[in-house]
Parts: sequence; structure tokens; C-alpha cells
Amino acid sequence: MRVHDRPTILFTALLAAMLLVAACGPAASPPPPTRTPAPTFTPTPEGQVITEPMTQPTAAPAGDAGSGGDVAVVEPVEEATPIEVATEAPTPEPTAPPAAEAVINSNMNVRGGPGTDYGIVGGANQGERYPITGRNSDGSWWQISYNGQSAWVFNDLVTATNAETVAVAADIPAPPPPTNTPVPAPTDTPAPAQPTAPPAPQYKFNITAVSKCLPQEGGTWFEGKTYINGTPTNGYKVAFSYGPDAPPSTDPMQSGPHPGYTNWDAGYYSHIISAGKPLAGTWYVWVVDDNGSRISEVASWTSKGPGGDCNQAIVDFDSRP
Repeated sequence: MRVHDRPTILFTALLAAMLLVAACGPAASPPPPTRTPAPTFTPTPEGQVITEPMTQPTAAPAGDAGSGGDVAVVEPVEEATPIEVATEAPTPEPTAPPAAEAVINSNMNVRGGPGTDYGIVGGANQGERYPITGRNSDGSWWQISYNGQSAWVFNDLVTATNAETVAVAADIPAPPPPTNTPVPAPTDTPAPAQPTAPPAPQYKFNITAVSKCLPQEGGTWFEGKTYINGTPTNGYKVAFSYGPDAPPSTDPMQSGPHPGYTNWDAGYYSHIISAGKPLAGTWYVWVVDDNGSRISEVASWTSKGPGGDCNQAIVDFDSRP
């Protein structure tokens, strides 16, 4: 070997050693795998109902490259369906039955109890209506609410409406005591039976009617008309007082036109009890003849005074066979 070839041989050997070392070294590491990010949770807007089940993503299986260990698998979660709660419809309130009423068929007396032996407390005119509050045991008389008090009317002279369930009144007044009638002495031969005639009216004006009682703050008075068989008739005198058949409080007032009152209607009369201020009291009214004797049934009414609802009354008298 020549001397000048030695550097070339050394360089070649060194290059071969370097290539051998590079071939025996560790293999290069592959690049790390790319991980897919888990989906983010988006809240459902308020009021929105999710009809499809919500499914969460399944994690990568155990042993996946770069997982670093086991991953739990989450099953899909379905949202519970809302349960509808049935509500019951409200029960309607019961409707109250119509009130019972007595419709007056003709001018008539109103009495303090269920019978003609009870006193007259006023009168009612044809077409008027009064609430029925009770009846007697056989239904021949109706108890009514009359000018703020309890009174009675005869069934045959009224038309009762909605009165099928009216009960017997609990406050029926006791009948007045009977009038003493002399008992004839017994005889050997009985007297023949006499036909019974209807009793004649005791008074010429046998019907009274307190048809209205109105509020009035200008004073206390009453007015009305005198009738003969339903026709207004002049020339009869009407008196009043604090008690029945008591001395009249003033001179009787004549019905119809008379001196000082020539423009009045036929049969009309008027009495002023108190002018300027209402006066409380119970008043009795009747018709008298020229001698001052009573020739009518007695009507009565009660004034309430200041602020009351009955200070002006209408009282009529009628004469019927």
C-alpha cells in the first residue's frame, strides 16, 4: 500500500462506521393521534319540550391510543314525558226557586189572621202583588208580607203563584174570643129550621184598602177616594185619629169638590197630619155620616217619621153589596 492512499482509507472507514451507528439506533416515534373533542352541552330554552331522546357520545374504548386508561360508556338518557293532570269542571251553583206571590184579583180586605173573625189591617187593590210567607193548615188563606208586617188574604180572591211548597205558617195568631150569644130557652116543640141568609154588611163602606205608603220628608199625610161599587163618588166624610173609633183628630174631610177645593177629582179627599216635618205614629181612618157615626170598616197605617219609608199613605173606601 502506498503511503498517499492511507487518508482515503481512513475517511472511508469512518463514514461506514457512522452509517452503521445510524442504522442500529431507535426508530423514530410516530406523531401523536388527533383526539376528537366531546360535544358541548347547550341548555334547552325555557318552555321548549324535547320530544326526541338525548344521547350522549360514547367514549373511546379502553386501550385507544393516547386514552391513558379505561373510559366509562354512558347509555342514552330519555327525558320523561310530562303527565297531564285532569281537572274537574266546577259544579254550578244551584238556582234559587222563584218566590211565591199572591196576585190580588179584586179590591179586598187584608186581615190580621186567617179568617173573617180577625181584624182588618188594611186593603189591597186589584193587580197588586205581595210575597207569600206561609199558609193556614187547609190552604184557604195565605200569609203575606204587607207594608212591612205579616197579614192574611183569602185564597179565593187571589191567584197564588209558585206556592206549591209554601209551608204552614209558624206564627198564626190565635183567633179572637167568640162573641157571647144568648142561648134560647128549650121548648117542647122545636122551631122549624129557617133558611140561612148571608149576613148583611155591617157598614156601608165594607172594603178598605191601604194601597200605598210612600217615603216623604215634607210632612205626614194621607189621601184617597170613596167609591160606590167601584165608581168614585163625592160627598162622604173621612175622619182619622190615633185609635179606632176614637174621637177624630180634626174635622172630617169631605170627598170630592167642596168649598176651597173645587178642582179635586171625583171621590178624592186628603188629610194633612203634619206639615213641614214627618211625624211618626199609627193612624186609624174611617168614613162617618153627617152625625159623626162610623159607616165604614176601619183602615190603619203607620208612619215612620223622619227618614222613614212610609209617611204618605193612600187609603181608599169602597161600598160593595
